Amino acid sequence: MKKILFILFFVLNLYSNENFNSSETFILPQESSFLKEKIRYEILTSKESIFVAMYNFSYKNIAKDLIKASKNGVKITVLLDKTKVEEDDEVYNMLKEANIKVVLLEDRKMHLKMMLFDSKLALIGSLNFTKKSFEENMEIVYFVKDWKLINKLKDFVAKFE
Repeated sequence: MKKILFILFFVLNLYSNENFNSSETFILPQESSFLKEKIRYEILTSKESIFVAMYNFSYKNIAKDLIKASKNGVKITVLLDKTKVEEDDEVYNMLKEANIKVVLLEDRKMHLKMMLFDSKLALIGSLNFTKKSFEENMEIVYFVKDWKLINKLKDFVAKFE
């Protein structure tokens, strides 16, 4: 009985929202559907802020979810690479029209692929927000609640607020 309780406690603790050293990894394209739902869930359940730094962002469904979150009072900031936006500005224009703060990095290539949700959960990995990245490319995405990483990302995000 003790062994069952320990396993139950371990599993519950592992998946608890209060566990700030928990993580979740997605390998694409195999887990693309699950990842899309995870990103959507995190965007739509954020309460305070979302920061996105994305080298290539053309996936409209994620932009639509960011717009929806913004309309619900969540502060959204999106950092994009200027040269990629010059190639395809559709998502950039969608976000700007929705009064979302979009920062274009001009002085160097902005090659990051990350998100920070409510300064509590980070998404990092190789994934760009493009249809091809979700459906065809080999990608890895890591969600993590690690205070060292979160604090480092918060310091980075502060430069763009």
